[in-house]
Amino acid sequence: MSIRPYSPADRAACLALFDSNVPEFFLPEERAEFAAFLGQPFDPGESGEYFVLEDAGRVVACGGVWLAAGNSERPAGLSWGMVARDAQRRGYGSALLAFRLARLRTLGAREVHLDTSQHSAPFFARCGFREVRRVPGGYGPGLDRVDMVARLGV
Repeated sequence: MSIRPYSPADRAACLALFDSNVPEFFLPEERAEFAAFLGQPFDPGESGEYFVLEDAGRVVACGGVWLAAGNSERPAGLSWGMVARDAQRRGYGSALLAFRLARLRTLGAREVHLDTSQHSAPFFARCGFREVRRVPGGYGPGLDRVDMVARLGV
């Protein structure tokens, strides 16, 4: 298992990860937003960083981090994290989360924000995140938006 920066050559694999998680974790209409996200240049000081986790040459998970200079309400966070549906519950999500939190610590973040669905919120709660807001149907019918935050130890 290895984690490395995303490259445009990973686009199809990341879109396949997304597709494997529809409709339980993502709505079909979110695909265009994710595809646009993958098309941007990633820069630690600007748009953030995005990573893929490979096992035996297969991309099985992806997820990013961002750091917002000058934003005291949401100074750092996680973006578009997902694990292939057929690879869930094998430790990939935990490994990628630990990697991303370590990266944010390196960048100087002290608090991490994310938004997720009610289906992934229990995973993040087990990892030390606390729910700060829930919007029923916030992503669409049957998919609640759950905002969560965690303090990073330094």
